Amino acid sequence: INTLEPIWIYSTGDDTDATIVLEETEDGVFLYTGNEIDHRRQSAASNLRKLNALTGELVWQHDVPCVYDPVLAAGMLSTPLVGKDDIADLVIFNISKTTSYTAGLLLALDKETGDVVWERPLAAHSWSSPIAIKGDDGRSYGIFADSAGVMHLFDPRNGENYSTLSIGANCESSPAAYDDMIVVGTYAQKIYGIRIS
Repeated sequence: INTLEPIWIYSTGDDTDATIVLEETEDGVFLYTGNEIDHRRQSAASNLRKLNALTGELVWQHDVPCVYDPVLAAGMLSTPLVGKDDIADLVIFNISKTTSYTAGLLLALDKETGDVVWERPLAAHSWSSPIAIKGDDGRSYGIFADSAGVMHLFDPRNGENYSTLSIGANCESSPAAYDDMIVVGTYAQKIYGIRIS
């Protein structure tokens, strides 16, 4: 930071549009990231990775096959959800255009190993970054929206929906949460305030 000289560089193989998430643990400082399918100009895998933030060393990589779309990029375009508290062992990724131009995949990987804990195919792909909120029962609940204009309240332990709500149109934005209120903007040219109960 004092000299602005690179300490390490990692070649990702394609664009990285999603925000990289940093996690400080007792075992070190790590980054969770993934790339999209854009400059490769062919169907390929979105590479989900955990890196050592201090050395740039690859800790693990999980590949998700995606369909190349010359109009809108495929792969990981949303920020991963790095779990804490009751989901502290998980990192949840949202991948677009997996088996078709419209399909997607929500999946949770084990933070330590990169192994798949659960996968959930999505009929409508999503660029919306999943978030977690804490319920009065002390449990974590996941929220994301998709390209069909549906908001999902889901169980981050298995990916299954508790509830869904139409928000009118494609939603690329990440939900914002405050207490029991979720706020999100959509292609419907509206901002929605949604109370979770």
